[in-house]
Amino acid sequence: MRESLPLWGAGSDGLKALELVKKYCEKGIIPKEELDDETMLLLEDLKLAVPLKAERDSLAWISRQFGGDMEIPYIVRFFFKFMDWKRAIIEYFRRIGEERAEEFVDIFLEIRDRSKNLLICGEDLVDIAMKHKKEPGALIAELKGSGLISPTVGCGAFGRARAPLYELNKFFVILSQSS
Repeated sequence: MRESLPLWGAGSDGLKALELVKKYCEKGIIPKEELDDETMLLLEDLKLAVPLKAERDSLAWISRQFGGDMEIPYIVRFFFKFMDWKRAIIEYFRRIGEERAEEFVDIFLEIRDRSKNLLICGEDLVDIAMKHKKEPGALIAELKGSGLISPTVGCGAFGRARAPLYELNKFFVILSQSS
């Protein structure tokens, strides 16, 4: 499994994280009893899994609180089912009813290429949506639901950011850069 994923320089913690995601990707939840601090941090950093519990029931990754079970984003579950990041995107968007699911690979690549420090502003997402003849609000909602992006707060990475900002799934960015 390790040789199919180009990002693991993390040794035994990385291998443990991979094994946990693979083991629990059907259920979508990694129980807290299976997690140690290092594994939790690695899972969250790569967005392979994020804490399930959140402030005020927010879905934003930044609002998630450590210490409990971790949720595996849908797009990561699809990746571990097919072991191909492009196919994961296509199959996820096909599953939710998108007729031109293949187009979402290009959409993700444009988002990745326009992002800075794994962040993209809402205006850029609107531009990408319009280019692909998608309704911007619906596209953003579908991307958030997949786990490819999540709303976040500005941190100076854009200079004068055009809010709102969205964080990209680091795991998928790394995979897309290595193929």
